[in-house]
Formats: sequence, C-alpha cells, structure tokens
Amino acid sequence: MQLSVITQKPSFVSGFHVTSKRRSGRVAVAPRALFGGGNKDGNGGGLGGLGNMGNFMENIKKAQSMIQIEAAKVQEELANTDFEGFSSDETVRVIMTGNQEPKSVDITEAAYSQGNEELSALVTEAMKDAHAKSVAGMKERMAKLAQSLGLPQPPQNM
Repeated sequence: MQLSVITQKPSFVSGFHVTSKRRSGRVAVAPRALFGGGNKDGNGGGLGGLGNMGNFMENIKKAQSMIQIEAAKVQEELANTDFEGFSSDETVRVIMTGNQEPKSVDITEAAYSQGNEELSALVTEAMKDAHAKSVAGMKERMAKLAQSLGLPQPPQNM
C-alpha cells in the first residue's frame, strides 16, 4: 500500500477525502469523512451524523406496526366480503370470500337435468368466475392499502 503526502488543501468528493497528489495515474483516497475525518471545515466526524439513527429505527418500527395493523384489517375485510361467480347459463352460482375460500354452491334444477359431465363443467366455470372476481377484489383492496401508505403501485398487468 502506498502512502501519499497531502501537499494541497484536500477536496471532498462523495464523502471521501481525495488527495491531489497523483502517482502513476492513481488517486489516493481515504474514507476519513465516513469514519471520523470530519467535514470540509475539519469539524465533526465520527459517528455524529448517525446520532438520529435511534429515532430513525423507532420510526421504522412504528411504520412496520402500522402496516401490519392495516394489512390485518384488510385481510379481515376480505374474509367478510363475498364474491359471486356464475356459469355461462347462470344455472350454477358459487360464492367465494375475498380470501378465495369457497362458501357455497347453488345449483338449479335446470343444471341438474343437463347430466353429470355438463353439471361438473358448469360448477367449474362458476368456481373460476368467483375466484377471478375474488382475486380482482383482493388486488384492488391491496392497491388501495399500498396507496394509502405511500407505497409504489404494482404493475397493472399482474
């Protein structure tokens, strides 16, 4: 490691002390401003700039707590919200919660009379419809939560 002697007033770039003495095209850099070298005036230094780190960490913990509380409220709201899905001929109805849990299936006599295979297809179709509506409702509610917390919005194509 080469040591260089400072012959001119030091300049500060991006928190590093850069000497003006060059040897073989290299600049000697000392991270003095980060670990106790002080600022431009030679005052300060050390970890004095991190004195508010305790407050920062406390604020982070408060924000995490608030997010957890709001997320729990949204989950409860979604659990208590029902989404209906129907088969294409509306002879089968499926009710699903916002947490994608099936609650009930209603089948009309007209659906029963179509036979087992067609009935199965109608139930599946209604289930997919209810699930898609439930997922869309959940995404919408989570986007509102993120917006209210000042978080970036997820891409719309997800």
